[in-house]
Amino acid sequence: MTDPTPTEFIDFDIRTPRRLARTLRNHRRSLRLTQADVASRAGVSVQWLSDFETGRTPGGADRVTAVLTALGLSLAVHARPVTAIDAVLATHTEPPDG
Repeated sequence: MTDPTPTEFIDFDIRTPRRLARTLRNHRRSLRLTQADVASRAGVSVQWLSDFETGRTPGGADRVTAVLTALGLSLAVHARPVTAIDAVLATHTEPPDG
């Protein structure tokens, strides 16, 4: 079961790694989370997150946006609705090692 309330778009028509990084950084800041908070939750290092947010991480985002461009697509970022599976996973998932 999904939450019936509409989700608010945070950013849309993301076509470049730089814009994706900026969108994620701005949202992290709007939530008043530190890079350490997000890195711990995501299972990545603070250095990796810092590099990603400033466009210094090679690979992943560049490849994703290249494929999107090749397919004539772009990304939209919005808050993910909470679903019933989230409650199940919350009780069965170990937090990532930091």
